[in-house]
Amino acid sequence: MPLTKKGTKIKKAMVKHYGSKKKGEQVFYASQNVGKIKGTHKKRKKKK
Repeated sequence: MPLTKKGTKIKKAMVKHYGSKKKGEQVFYASQNVGKIKGTHKKRKKKK
């Protein structure tokens, strides 16, 4: 699912903070799954 501007900004900051891209992405998605950060993915449109 594509990231919003907010999600891209947070992910970029985490990659910079944790050093490697892989570790930054792990922390980003883990935080998102736990619910610490919200509004990082675009919502799907409902089919009628």
